[in-house]
Amino acid sequence: MSAKLQRSLSLAGAVALTVGFVVGGSIFVLIPTLAGMTGPSLFLAYALSAIPAIFAALYLAQLGGALPVTGANYVAVTRWISPMAGFSISMSVVVAMVCTNCLVAWGFAEYLASYIPGIPVIFYAIGIIVVFALINWIGVQFFEKIQVLMLAIFMLAMLIFGIGGLFHIQPSLLTPMYPRGMGAFFTVVAIATFSWAGVIAIVEVAGEVRNPKRNIPLTIVISMVIIAILYSLQTFVFTGTLSWQESAEIGSTAVLKAASGFLPPWAVGFLAIGALLAMATTVNSMILMGAREIFVWSGDQVVPDLFRRISPRFNTPVVTIFTVTVLSIIGVLFAADLEKYALMVIFALMVIQFLGATATLKIPKAAPELYQKASFRLGSFGRWFTWIGCTICFFGIFVFGILADYVTCLVFLGIWVVTAIYWFFRKVYLNRKGIDLVGNFKQLAEERLSELDNT
Repeated sequence: MSAKLQRSLSLAGAVALTVGFVVGGSIFVLIPTLAGMTGPSLFLAYALSAIPAIFAALYLAQLGGALPVTGANYVAVTRWISPMAGFSISMSVVVAMVCTNCLVAWGFAEYLASYIPGIPVIFYAIGIIVVFALINWIGVQFFEKIQVLMLAIFMLAMLIFGIGGLFHIQPSLLTPMYPRGMGAFFTVVAIATFSWAGVIAIVEVAGEVRNPKRNIPLTIVISMVIIAILYSLQTFVFTGTLSWQESAEIGSTAVLKAASGFLPPWAVGFLAIGALLAMATTVNSMILMGAREIFVWSGDQVVPDLFRRISPRFNTPVVTIFTVTVLSIIGVLFAADLEKYALMVIFALMVIQFLGATATLKIPKAAPELYQKASFRLGSFGRWFTWIGCTICFFGIFVFGILADYVTCLVFLGIWVVTAIYWFFRKVYLNRKGIDLVGNFKQLAEERLSELDNT
């Protein structure tokens, strides 16, 4: 049975994957909470949160253009830093995936429960995960059609809210700009970086993108522009049409309350549908990315060969899709505050992007042939500028995250300790069977490079 995935994701599908993963959870679920933390300055916080994302986009464009293979971050870090670091980055991706799914699934459930009451909210949260697990099982091509359709609908709904709201801004709601002080503002900037986490999704499924050396850098550029426009418009209109105190009290569905002040009922209903689809695209994308990440693990025997099984009917990694689904459901059952889920994603994101940026910095010397063939190349100044920017931004955000909630940071560090222990015991177990885990990591990285033959 073949364990090789097909390149069937087009440029439109890749953009839909990235935008859907990035936008859905934050715009409709997280911004009411963040508005309550910083007030009308929310749109400025989102603008500043884009700075780390720009540095990340630069290194991702370089990485994706030079190494368009499944789990590109994982492969690069394994090859050019260390196998243990490669496993750490993969584990961080899975942590980010599970926590994002929990946050968005709960937001989806609260929206749906406001229209269809009488059913426990947790059933809705688990249901959305199961539905999109089935869609991912059917295959990437079906995923792409569903994702593009949902993306078009929720973007139209967001534009109706954003453009319509510009004509109903209440200046009195925009002052004072920093009612909770600058400390709270910069804490929100740090948390808002969660809203850009999905930018890494495209390099994790690079092995399934058609014409990847061209389409991956294009996907990143197009997605960043679309996301920046949507975030700026949505957060400004939201804080300009609903008081930040009221939005914090209402919670996830506060966007609908703001919209009801200037849109007709049919448009508010359409916005609700758009919100549900936005969150659905995030769950859909996240399951795709998480399943592929664990699929890569199976090749080097960090996990048993069972996880490498491909569905003969749909050519999808059925066991890893099931694993991601179960982990997400467990995360939903242990519900936490939305900002705690967001912080966990941020801590994981900082690890992923720092290690990824460091590995990318080494490409010209470590793999000059890949660098020369890349469709997008940063020069020496650009590579160092990107790495320094990533390092400063990511460590700064990590510090703000610790100050915001040190307990969540300790939980994340605990996961890292468990990861290191698992690595050690798995390595010892495989050594007793005559299997070299470190050697497998290096060999898998080489095998992943064979995907370049189809680019």
